[in-house]
Amino acid sequence: MSLRDYLDSFHRAIGKFDDYGFAESIDINEEIRPAKQAVTNAKIDLVDGSVLQIRIFVDAKYKIEVISYAYQYNDAKGKLIFRYDNARHKPELGFKDHKHLYDGTMVQSSMPDISDVVDEVIKHI
Repeated sequence: MSLRDYLDSFHRAIGKFDDYGFAESIDINEEIRPAKQAVTNAKIDLVDGSVLQIRIFVDAKYKIEVISYAYQYNDAKGKLIFRYDNARHKPELGFKDHKHLYDGTMVQSSMPDISDVVDEVIKHI
């Protein structure tokens, strides 16, 4: 898969919010860097007042490799519903990819595909 294909897939997944009438606004900023890298930041304001924020850094020099990511979903009052990310924590968690839950706990979780995150958010709306 090329970097362009990856980004097109990302846009199609996010477009599902608009296709189903769930998006109030979708703001996507992409920075395509030399050496086949991309930084994508997105903010999706949803009809129920909730917000999905996305940050992804991809390196596609040899293959698609997501270096860092965060998918954060908050309710209309700003309270966390969930966040998937691979940020390092201190003390160490013992695993890289994880999910923050609304109650403050963190659980090990593989990096979800953006289409799975979109589907999970839609279930909350």
